[in-house]
Amino acid sequence: MNHWKTELQAIDVSVWPTVAHTELDEVARRVFEKRRQAVVRYAAGELVKSIELSTGVNRRQLYRLLERATLPHPDGRPYGFRALVRYTRIAEYTRVRAVETGRNCGGSGAAGALSLLFEQYPALTGWLLLKLRQRKVLLVKIHTDSGLRTRLSGLQALHDEFLRQCRTVGLTVGDYPFNTSDNAIRSLSRRVKVELLRRFDTAARSAGASHLKGLPRPTDAGVPAASRPYQVVEFDGHRLDIRLKVVTRDPLGFEHEFEIDRAWLLVIIDVCTRAVLGYHIALGKEYSRYDVIKTIEKALEPHRERSFTIAGLTYGPQNGFPSQRLPELAYATWEWMKLDNGRANLANETLTALCEFIGCLVDAGPKYSPDERPYIERFFGTIASRLSSRLPGYTGSHPRDLRRALSDSKGNLRLYVSFDELEELVEYAIASYNGTPHGGLNNVTPLEAIGYFVRGKQTLVT
Repeated sequence: MNHWKTELQAIDVSVWPTVAHTELDEVARRVFEKRRQAVVRYAAGELVKSIELSTGVNRRQLYRLLERATLPHPDGRPYGFRALVRYTRIAEYTRVRAVETGRNCGGSGAAGALSLLFEQYPALTGWLLLKLRQRKVLLVKIHTDSGLRTRLSGLQALHDEFLRQCRTVGLTVGDYPFNTSDNAIRSLSRRVKVELLRRFDTAARSAGASHLKGLPRPTDAGVPAASRPYQVVEFDGHRLDIRLKVVTRDPLGFEHEFEIDRAWLLVIIDVCTRAVLGYHIALGKEYSRYDVIKTIEKALEPHRERSFTIAGLTYGPQNGFPSQRLPELAYATWEWMKLDNGRANLANETLTALCEFIGCLVDAGPKYSPDERPYIERFFGTIASRLSSRLPGYTGSHPRDLRRALSDSKGNLRLYVSFDELEELVEYAIASYNGTPHGGLNNVTPLEAIGYFVRGKQTLVT
């Protein structure tokens, strides 16, 4: 009788990761070959009794090996044949007993104590991962007579701060790690190396890499593909490459003009329909958290039509904003927001507005990575080509930009665009964008797309 287990009938060993078994010692290689033959024959449908007689692997051990081999590996694949290697540990060691060591014990009897500490105090785990992302510890390669090895640079400073963090969470001198001879610096070193080498991008950054592109992020699995409006939106800020003229009045009523070359356009765009929900213009070297919150407010509120003072500017019959053309979209909230991890974006006030007031999930990706938020980056490219580069005082995308020389006003402030004029031009440009056929929507305009979902398919938007 075969005695196949139902949960093991669909095993496909052809997709399992292989093992360089020829590099194992003789004893380990013989054990691995017996186990591999037993598993392969079982997957081929051979009787369990026959497998026992030919390989010497009994059915209880065979089932245990199969269950180990099907477990997921940290790399995302099953353990496969790697689980058949002698003394391979599948599950991490978990300590349950409190550490009862002393300074005169040399650290003995503290196996798994650091892992237990991080499990009991998640704040310490978050702190350590944050420091590694900030590259407080670097992985340095050193050449020795025995070959290439690695060491940690900055470990002592990290350990000192680790002890301060332990005191912050309430640990005393009688608790681990203070009750060990080395205050767990060796355990911390091993943990840091494991965390640094766990993923390629983390190891590369710790070794000095500054730009990585095309690597998947663990958080990508949580962001759904946008299939309806207001499911996923993207936010970012774009510096307008223009010089502005700002006019102020003194207490006597005289006007004074001065130049400012830092203007930011902050935008929230819907991924599904490519429609711009709201925008805000900020002046300054960098935009602040209050500018981010102002952009969120404008994306939620019903859009107010602007009275244009520049001749020729008006809303076209197909142009405008979603909440302007579809009043039912006023105060509609989104489910996910993708933004970069800039300081203003991750400020407490910003996250409170997003996570508590709106109730959406936030996906913070790296800065200066257009591939992470492609739709809003493409929109900014459209604004740069259709608006910024056509204005007097355009500074160009680089020093040798020909358009910069063509737009040079020779320092004449009267030719520069004023802030009021810029607001009207941006309003007109974005309203026209929302009413222009989009190549990514099969030449349907963003407003037509969002109208089809809301009024045609009657998609529920909360």
